[in-house]
Amino acid sequence: MALAILCIVILSACSTNRKLTYFNDIAAATGTDAANRLPQIHIQPGDVLQITIATYDKEVSLLLNPNQVSTPGISGNGMEQGYLVDSAGNISLPMVGKLNVQGKTTAAINDQVAQELQKTIKNVYVSTRLVNFQVSVLGDVARPGSFRIGAERASVLDALSMAGDLNVTAKRDDIMIIREVNGVKNYTSINLNDSKMLSSPYYYLVNNDVIYVKPGPGKLFPTSKLLQLLPAILSTISLISTIVILSK
Repeated sequence: MALAILCIVILSACSTNRKLTYFNDIAAATGTDAANRLPQIHIQPGDVLQITIATYDKEVSLLLNPNQVSTPGISGNGMEQGYLVDSAGNISLPMVGKLNVQGKTTAAINDQVAQELQKTIKNVYVSTRLVNFQVSVLGDVARPGSFRIGAERASVLDALSMAGDLNVTAKRDDIMIIREVNGVKNYTSINLNDSKMLSSPYYYLVNNDVIYVKPGPGKLFPTSKLLQLLPAILSTISLISTIVILSK
């Protein structure tokens, strides 16, 4: 009887181990996947842009960069340094005025600003970056929270790594991603056990994405605890079996 229970526990542990790994359908450790092209960030209302404009004239450059500080990032009052995209998708620049940047990439904004400035200034260089790119990871992870992204690209796996990875009790086949586009919230579920997730439009994150990791049924009684208690359980079963045999 004890042997049978031991076999069941071992098989259960093997099954659980498969659930804990990612991309179970990938048979080999090598391969390629070109289906998911690197997406470009499209600016939305509420984004903060750092726009750096350089010219040969230092005085003109200072005039065109009033928001620049020695250390880009968060100012003393906790606000991001840069140009806030208003609810209509506009920003206001010195010597340019109001520009609509909603839905545009940072590269397109570079060209747009340069074209406007070159009407009065020669040899203009423009660099634009999103400075308030962040994602939130909630639920059954080691360190839930909001995380700043320094680059223009971050994947679901990057965000989960920042959060210390999923706990062993987390559901890996039903992770929710909440994304707002043009004021509309979209919800989708991704499966980390399926390699098709690598080609999903939700594999790469956008600003203010929220990842919610659902706890699995094992949250109440994790497999690791079961394995820790296994020797005591088997000893108890063995003792009971011996008592039953001797009492006959």
